Amino acid sequence: MKKTLLTIVLTLVSMMAFAQTTTPTLAGLYSQTASGYARMEQATSSGFKTHGALKAGFSYGIAKVKGDWLYRGTHAEAQLSSRPTFILVSQIDVSTQAIALIRFDTKKDHREAQYCEAGVWSGVTEENKNTVPLTVTRLPNSNTLTITPTSDLPAGEYLLIADQAKGYDGYDFAVK
Repeated sequence: MKKTLLTIVLTLVSMMAFAQTTTPTLAGLYSQTASGYARMEQATSSGFKTHGALKAGFSYGIAKVKGDWLYRGTHAEAQLSSRPTFILVSQIDVSTQAIALIRFDTKKDHREAQYCEAGVWSGVTEENKNTVPLTVTRLPNSNTLTITPTSDLPAGEYLLIADQAKGYDGYDFAVK
């Protein structure tokens, strides 16, 4: 009886350990934690603002107009470690080069992610100077990507963008 009970307990413990390390299969972005995977919530921009138009006008187009995506709130609900690992499960093929990690500028009542700079003489540049280098690898024979920053992240607010064609919709999180 004791041997059977011990066998059942060991089987259940090993099944729980296996369940925690199994890669998620439902589409979405997951952060890897000590106890398994936690599904991340998508963050959508709440607006767009430009600044620097007056300065660009007075400088005859030499100064640039900048555009920022806006996000509600001063912090994300998800609190992660300084070097999080993410698993992106997608129904479609996502390029490893379409993944970006952006550090937010935190304001009094919202967060901002720089989107573009435009100048009369230089045209429009779509880039963010707050981009964090990532290592993105594809799991064999799947549309699943593993995403990890190349170094520890300093404390702050971040946005992980999984498809840059959709604009700046992504997954927000904070590092304390």
